[in-house]
Amino acid sequence: MSKQDIGILIVDDNDISRSMLRHILESEQFNVIGEANNGVTALEWMGKTIPEVVCLDVMMPDIDGLDILDHIKRISPETVVLMVTGSNKKETVVKAIKGGASGFIVKPFNPATVLQNMNSLLTKSYRPLKYLIDRRKSWRQSGF
Repeated sequence: MSKQDIGILIVDDNDISRSMLRHILESEQFNVIGEANNGVTALEWMGKTIPEVVCLDVMMPDIDGLDILDHIKRISPETVVLMVTGSNKKETVVKAIKGGASGFIVKPFNPATVLQNMNSLLTKSYRPLKYLIDRRKSWRQSGF
């Protein structure tokens, strides 16, 4: 499984944060398949395609990131969700972990932290990611 096999969706209402995450990930050959600047757009993305990894902002104006996390985990429990937040409040971290988040990045973030977290998640979540990648390939081969 290569970094290019893993489709990543970035969800953040802050344009700069989204742009920085995209740049950091793509500079290391990760496959960023899309961006969403709000919760509604993120849910639309999830309805069209299920990415293997979602980098998800916790606080957004329309739909809370924890609610989006819940939706993602209901439709695709294997999807790896990395929460991105400007706050490290204990109750938010606990809710996200209980909700199925695989990790956290606290803003402001630096490239080394993002890549370390992403590589750690890939190692830790190898089997679910491989399952999702194989499922996507199977769908493509069958014409979906």
